[in-house]
Amino acid sequence: MDILATDFSMKRCLYGRQPLFNATKPELLDSIEPDRELQRQFGLRNPVHSSCQVSKPMSEHIMNTIRVETRSQGINHCEGGWPKDVNHKNEEETIRYRKRVERDDHYVRAITRLAPKFEYFIHQNNAIEIYQQYFKDIDEQAPVERPTVKVTNLYRDPQNRPIADISWTNEEDPKVVVCYCDRRYPITGPVNENVTCCLWDLENADMPSSEFYPPAACWKLACSSHPSIIVGGLENGKVCVFDRRAERVPVAISSTHSAHHDPVTALLFIQSRTSTEFFTGSSDGQCMWYDTRDLSEPISALFICPDLPVGRTAGLNSAHGISALQFERSFPTRFLCGTETGMVINVNRKGKTPQEVLSAPYKAHKGPVRAVHRSPCTSKMFITCGDWTTHIWSDDIRSSPIITGMPHRYQVKDVVWTPQRHSGFMTVSSDGKFRYWDLLRRRLKPIVSLPVSQYSLYRIVPHEEGRLVSMGGRAGILYLVSLSDDLVLPGDTDKQLMIQHFERETHREHILENRIKEIRLKIKADAEHDGTPTEEPFDEEAAIKACEDDFKRIIIDEFRRAGVPVSHATTAIKTDAMRHR
Repeated sequence: MDILATDFSMKRCLYGRQPLFNATKPELLDSIEPDRELQRQFGLRNPVHSSCQVSKPMSEHIMNTIRVETRSQGINHCEGGWPKDVNHKNEEETIRYRKRVERDDHYVRAITRLAPKFEYFIHQNNAIEIYQQYFKDIDEQAPVERPTVKVTNLYRDPQNRPIADISWTNEEDPKVVVCYCDRRYPITGPVNENVTCCLWDLENADMPSSEFYPPAACWKLACSSHPSIIVGGLENGKVCVFDRRAERVPVAISSTHSAHHDPVTALLFIQSRTSTEFFTGSSDGQCMWYDTRDLSEPISALFICPDLPVGRTAGLNSAHGISALQFERSFPTRFLCGTETGMVINVNRKGKTPQEVLSAPYKAHKGPVRAVHRSPCTSKMFITCGDWTTHIWSDDIRSSPIITGMPHRYQVKDVVWTPQRHSGFMTVSSDGKFRYWDLLRRRLKPIVSLPVSQYSLYRIVPHEEGRLVSMGGRAGILYLVSLSDDLVLPGDTDKQLMIQHFERETHREHILENRIKEIRLKIKADAEHDGTPTEEPFDEEAAIKACEDDFKRIIIDEFRRAGVPVSHATTAIKTDAMRHR
């Protein structure tokens, strides 16, 4: 392309003067024709992509503010406004001073000035009845409310210790007792260095209102009907009693020779005349009954041996570890026992034979039974949780649950019925979620699901009124959750509908059970008619016993080859078996 250039010259004296422009007609200096080669190379883009930024740049910053510790303090104001020389407790002096004030001219003028205003309000009240109830004949309708659950408060442990158990005190202003400990097996050293238990006031989340110092890590707690008595089950198998009116250390501790051999895994108060008796369960397979007034010796003890052969004596070697207990006041001598082998046993304390004592075993779960509770609607039904499911059982059906819960993705850690609403129950799982289920509304999905924590939740304990629910887990935080009215208050026909629902499911299970028996009898009769031998049922216990005998024989042979005495080999086998159990 050619460059256009124009030479312009002027005198030196003309520099710096103001230019004066004149409007002239346009003058064509040059005309450049389009290049046809470049036109043929041009390509039209459709569509055209372009980026732009029209929003304001923003940044986010998170910081922890300093916690403000507050405390409430009140003043007791009995009566005031009297001069110092007048004793307000002396009636004669107050009457004399009141008469002297009433004779004062300022008092008379103030009364005469305020009297017309009072008369106006009195006449207005007489003209309009402000206390009259309008539309009182219309029936009240229950408000339509969506079920809601919200976290009301958090109570943090300064050392972030896992929560082992939670219990509510029995008083007008209820408090929550929490024990903290880690239930891991101490392989390299002691796991729980700080074993302090805390008593939290619901109105103060900054610090616990009181602390208790057990001699060992506390695994279980139970509050007596007396608001000052708290019982704890310890890691070393002992039980201790705390009195809130006394010191923070236990006022009574059970003896070592009469305690459990393993940590206390279940603790409940039972119905008694003095309300001082309770019973405990442990993973060693024993149930022990105590009295808080004397912990030197247990009142009685019972080994949980559901598969004990006839003629053998119950002992620790054949007992099943206890993981949960349940006591119902309507059955003073009976209770439910959940074992570490996944069984739920209906125990009769006053039975004369082992078969009468351990009358009804249920194969509930594939892992330890973490919780078992009887229904507040009818005492014949109870709910259990373990592995990844929750089941509802009937005392009349032992083969299978009448209501099978939906399997969860994460393990269910605890389950409990709602105290007042007969159709609802609540669960917590290892994913940190709280779930509320209602059998009358929706059976396959929870009504409300709330992610409470990022860590696993271990325990959930509602208050007896049902509106407040406390829960805690791995993070060491006690969560106080409040429920809406439609999750707490029962309907007028809820109890009747739930009883009908349970009876219908029980009847269905009876029909299925009888049908299965008929099919088995028919198969057996056909096999006998054809002359083919029937298959013997597989005995799982016998197979396990045979495997254990083979294992012991192999170990003893290996020790003999190595030159180790047989007594040492037997001791090693017993130690390995106890560790495995």
